Amino acid sequence: MNKLFYGIVAVALLAIFVSPVFADTIGNQIPPVDVPPEIYLLRSGYDICTPYGIEGGSRPYIPATYFDADGNPVEVQDMQTGGCIDFPPFWTNTRAGQYAFTGEQIEFLVLVRDLNMRDDIASAAFTVGNLPEALCRDVSSGNFYQDEFDDIVPERGLVNAGYQPEYDKIFDCILTVEPGFYGLKKINIEARDKSNVATSNGGIQQGWFFNPAIIMDVSASDGSSSIQYALPAGQTVALPGQTILSKNKLVITNLAEGGVDLWAFIAADDLTDPYHSAARCPDSNVLDVDQYMDYRCKIGTLEDDEFHCITNKDTSQGCHYNGCLGARPLLADNYPVSIIGNMKDAECEFKLTIPNECTGTFTQGKIHVLVRAV
Repeated sequence: MNKLFYGIVAVALLAIFVSPVFADTIGNQIPPVDVPPEIYLLRSGYDICTPYGIEGGSRPYIPATYFDADGNPVEVQDMQTGGCIDFPPFWTNTRAGQYAFTGEQIEFLVLVRDLNMRDDIASAAFTVGNLPEALCRDVSSGNFYQDEFDDIVPERGLVNAGYQPEYDKIFDCILTVEPGFYGLKKINIEARDKSNVATSNGGIQQGWFFNPAIIMDVSASDGSSSIQYALPAGQTVALPGQTILSKNKLVITNLAEGGVDLWAFIAADDLTDPYHSAARCPDSNVLDVDQYMDYRCKIGTLEDDEFHCITNKDTSQGCHYNGCLGARPLLADNYPVSIIGNMKDAECEFKLTIPNECTGTFTQGKIHVLVRAV
């Protein structure tokens, strides 16, 4: 055979034993790695009607609601029903209901954990009604220990329980109530990572009523327009030196919004004669209630059986738990608190002693009820 024949055979054999090679691709996917931050509430604090607040707070503006001639509500700042009270030491920052007024503060200390490491945590903010209102401050450089919050922050994935600086940041969040906050709102903490992924914790969400109106109804138990006093049968005028008791009661009803409880005080004007009749009782043309008029009140089952001397209102004075602008607590002396619960009543009765030297028709005077939000 010649060389040409061998070459043809070699090519034929190569064609028989070499098959074509094809290439292709397939996708390769893993679950998302950008895990949203997690939030844990470590501590909470509340500024309730204090002068300076937690940081930058103020004495709150507490509105009162009245109604104009057309029946429309009018909100005003009124010394009678608005303002703060200096509570006794055991009452500091104690409020049974979740309501707050302008200037008061709510503080949450929270831990934010990101399984993508702490550098992925961008920020945390206090939200009101799902809207961001107060940016939190990173306080991770404070004196916190890794095992300090073991009972609050659980083990998560490969991250141990408690504060773990490689994965966690600690934020101090202070929400100051603004004048525009009103009504029942949900408050929460929202955290964001560097990808702007936001998360919140429904377990630490709270419902607060902001800037509730203080509404109070004062009336006589029998529907009269004034407190009136009973005379013995057959007697038409009060006699000098005589002691007479009220025949109806003063009823005070707490109608405030948001479940607000009210600490209540009572005062009275001196009684005067509007008829130009040259009155005297006993030294001038007034009957001085500070000396001759007494009161006693009950709130629910708390009933003060002793009569106490009523006082004049004095707006130059301060407002403390044992006296407010010259007025005395409804439950005086024998009780540490004088609180009318929301949608509850208090009742007061009165005793008047006519001075031995007294002449005139003393029908002009008012009883004042002052309240402060607890």
